[in-house]
Amino acid sequence: MARPLSDRTPAPLLLGGPAGVPPGGGALLGLRSLLQGTSKPKEPASWLTSRDTPSPVDPDTVEVLMTFEPDPADLALSSIPGHETFDPRRHRFSEEELKPQPIMKKARKIQVPEEQKDEKYWSRRYKNNEAAKRSRDARRLKENQISVRAAFLEKENALLRQEVVSVRQELSHYRAVLSRYQAQHGAL
Repeated sequence: MARPLSDRTPAPLLLGGPAGVPPGGGALLGLRSLLQGTSKPKEPASWLTSRDTPSPVDPDTVEVLMTFEPDPADLALSSIPGHETFDPRRHRFSEEELKPQPIMKKARKIQVPEEQKDEKYWSRRYKNNEAAKRSRDARRLKENQISVRAAFLEKENALLRQEVVSVRQELSHYRAVLSRYQAQHGAL
């Protein structure tokens, strides 16, 4: 899970202001003196305007804690020899890379007569064969990387779905506690 349940306990409800200000003290003292005409209007205290909510989080920076150990053979097939090992936790594919590629019909082979197969012909055939091999290898590498990344994302997704269920149950519990409190003491 991303965080244990014990880390998600709500912050305590503060009655009053920051340390040193009695409950209801800071804002009410200024309001009382304003109503009584003994004071000029004051700017709201900085603690009144600040919120206790966390700032938005970039989803790409959140790392879900989970164990994912892909098969070393899959990682070897997903990595370029001599380069850094492919890490499915960090690698992001662009939209363009994940688009389905159109299926191309092969062109009809043109038979070249034996008398035209000179050194230039064989050199071009060799270069074309090497280029085709590099292309197939690159395609195979990309497919392997996508399948390893997909396996990682499926496991991460299942874990996050479990956490969503847990957080929803926790939210339901706190809503029930709040409604019982409001039934006894009135709305907040």
